Amino acid sequence: MRTRIRRGLTVVLAVSALSLTAACGGSADKGDNAGKGSGDKAAPSATPLTAAQMKAGALQLKDLPAGWKVSKAEDDKTVYKADKPECEAVATLLADEVAGATTGADVDYERGNSESLLSQQVMTFPGTGAADYVASLGTALGSCKGFTAEMEGVKMNIALEKLTAPQGAEKAEAFRLKMNIASLGVDLESNMLVASQGTGLTRFAHVPADASGHKDFDGFAKLAVDTFVKGATS
Repeated sequence: MRTRIRRGLTVVLAVSALSLTAACGGSADKGDNAGKGSGDKAAPSATPLTAAQMKAGALQLKDLPAGWKVSKAEDDKTVYKADKPECEAVATLLADEVAGATTGADVDYERGNSESLLSQQVMTFPGTGAADYVASLGTALGSCKGFTAEMEGVKMNIALEKLTAPQGAEKAEAFRLKMNIASLGVDLESNMLVASQGTGLTRFAHVPADASGHKDFDGFAKLAVDTFVKGATS
């Protein structure tokens, strides 16, 4: 069962198959500091991250609270297209691979029978690719309020809610995907974080068991950013 960054879509089908009910309408954590990060820092270095830096930038099981376990994932080459051009940068976030990037760490964790999920990738870009990726996402979040995507013939309506990104990285964006699959009668919400540091980028997803779990995202997102930045600058 796929649990990488595009897990927010894949898990919908898994949730349906497991006859789990994911609540919608979680808390609104809007904030004026979303995406600001540490924007006043110097321009990112053009030196790519090493494999060791990318590995160090990803969360390990020991970093997580008790009850989490490693989740095994399979590769998936699905490409997602948004039905609105201003939302395309968000749709690309749902795919396993990012054009132009080299992925060096890819981890997935779950609690219970996949009711709660955490997923993180750490990658590196040439030049300013990492910062540019976050900037394009920020632009999309400023104009895209929702779109329709399709996976395995199933259409999903996706609404977006911008959240407050944690401080610490050069650039960061956080938001919530609110997904509805009318044909399956399923609603699901996934919290997302994207952050860059130098030539490095991390993509992090948190899928809570229900809306009450949204309160945990701030802590997980801060932990992911701190771990990523420490690894990227080591």
